[in-house]
Order: sequence, then C-alpha cells, then structure tokens
Amino acid sequence: MTRSSDRTDPLPDERPPGRDSETPYEEIDVDRLPDWWSEAIEEFREHDLPPYRPPRFADDVLTPPVVERLQSEYDTEIRFMGVGVEYRDAWGVYVDGERILTVDREREPAGYTRYQVTSDAFKRAVRDHFAEPKDETG
Repeated sequence: MTRSSDRTDPLPDERPPGRDSETPYEEIDVDRLPDWWSEAIEEFREHDLPPYRPPRFADDVLTPPVVERLQSEYDTEIRFMGVGVEYRDAWGVYVDGERILTVDREREPAGYTRYQVTSDAFKRAVRDHFAEPKDETG
C-alpha cells in the first residue's frame, strides 16, 4: 500500500502501536504510517536511538497530526519549544514565532513526551489566536 503524505489518521484512535514495547514497530507496516512518523522512525534508527514514540496531548491524542491539520488550516507554523529551559520546565507553543500558550510536559516511562494540555484545549488556543483582532495602529 502506498503512503499518503497528507494522511493524518494513522490509526483509528490515533494512538501509537506497541507503545509499551521495546520493539513497537515489529508487527507494524511502517510504510502505512504517515510520512512524518515513518521518517522519524528511520531517523531514530539511523542514530541508534530508542524507538521513536510520538508525543501526545494529555487526552492521549497524538500531537503531530493535530499540529499538521492546524498548520494547514491556518497556513502557519506551530512549534513546541523550550527556550532556556531545564528538565521539567514548561515549554511554549509558538505560532509563527509568537508564543500563544505555555504547557507543562513530562517524559513518560514508555519513552514519549506528554504535553499537559488536551488536544481540544490546544486547538481552541490556536483558533483563538487567529480569531483575535490584531492591533494595526501601532
């Protein structure tokens, strides 16, 4: 089966395969995953890192598909970024370089990052950012 570069629903419930396994992709056809996911798997393998596990929101929804949809919807760049942070510090969510939200995060024992915001609250924050009238006077 060919992979679709715009496919954002890799699994019906958007949860990663084998999330508690040391070899999470052993029984998965990686070519059926979205490009962002299979490319990350390959990059982690090339650098001899532990298996890639996508970050998630607090409600267990994978972060990358939600971010991709919003970036496409608003023709924008959305990044989770820590600037001058230390372990366990909150990160900012930046839309085209402007911080719109701060989120706590934690590294789960299974090897993925969990952002302490639900996917719905995240989407609402991005949409609210674009709904706010911009002050063009000064």
